[in-house]
Amino acid sequence: MNKQWLFSKKLDLLFLYLPIFITWGLCFQFDSTFTDMKIPLLVWVFFVLGVDVSHVWSTIFRTYLSKEERNNYSGIIKLAPIIAFLFTFIFSWYSESLFWRVLAYFALYHFIKQQYGFLKLYKIKSSINGKIFKDEVMIYLGTLYPVFIWHFLGDRKFNWFSTDDFITFPILSTTIVEILNVIYFGVLVAWVVELLLLSKNRIKEFPIGKVLWVFSTFGTWWLGIVYFNSDFSFTITNVIAHGIPYMFLVFYYVEEKKVIQNNDNQSFSKVFVSVLWMLLICLFLGSSEELFWDIFINNERVDLFGNWPNLYVDHQFFRALIIAVLSLPQITHYILDGFIWKGKDNPYLKNIFTR
Repeated sequence: MNKQWLFSKKLDLLFLYLPIFITWGLCFQFDSTFTDMKIPLLVWVFFVLGVDVSHVWSTIFRTYLSKEERNNYSGIIKLAPIIAFLFTFIFSWYSESLFWRVLAYFALYHFIKQQYGFLKLYKIKSSINGKIFKDEVMIYLGTLYPVFIWHFLGDRKFNWFSTDDFITFPILSTTIVEILNVIYFGVLVAWVVELLLLSKNRIKEFPIGKVLWVFSTFGTWWLGIVYFNSDFSFTITNVIAHGIPYMFLVFYYVEEKKVIQNNDNQSFSKVFVSVLWMLLICLFLGSSEELFWDIFINNERVDLFGNWPNLYVDHQFFRALIIAVLSLPQITHYILDGFIWKGKDNPYLKNIFTR
């Protein structure tokens, strides 16, 4: 068992980290171009529709489209869409702005927990873990500090879902933020040094994959929220670091589970075709979802989906009903994701990552 990487060195670098590092480069190259501009159509199509919305749909391959997984998680699989629908309908009927605010904080929680979840998967393999600086604390520091700055600096030019969906209290000065930034990255360096000291007699077991995961979390959240101040940089860093690792995790799990069940490795061509089909299904469902959002609710992407003024819904009750239906995939994904990756409830998870 390779204790340094989650999938393998090549797969981790290719699907977990290379996309993230590319987005950092894009931010440094193009952020000033789009600082005060709406995200260009092609950027929105690739990052938001192609990755963010599509990754939500990949959850169905771990749940509703697998008979065994449906049986294993039968209770939450049935309850999740009911809870999601009722929550969305009630809140959006009462106040759309309140609904988007509550959903923004729920999404924030989900994004943080995904970073934590990947860390826990790494810890299945790693025997070298922080003692003074706990690994889990590092993930929470890496994500919550930038969110703290977002709330208390109060000059961010982006939002999560809608304008002012986060509550801000602009009480921090840039000088204080600069000092906090030094402490933030100082703790990260101290954690890495501690891991190096703990692994000095077994350097081949140094958890470089886990270190890269925490490092990329610090970098992505800080660059996207604190350093850059544009919708462009926030969107692409946020979306890529969240969506691509998750989709790869789902596809990897599905294919490795087949190997365990059949007790036989599949050919590369079979795996490629299977993953391609899953990806195409996610893209189709995600595109269809965005089409309906734009036609009935948003009317923001007429250059992509066309102009349908007669279908736009402005009646409060019916808007709430449609929002409740169209939000089902996203909120159901948030709920299910908190259950399906827990090792104690999943007989395959540990086997897949310790083979």
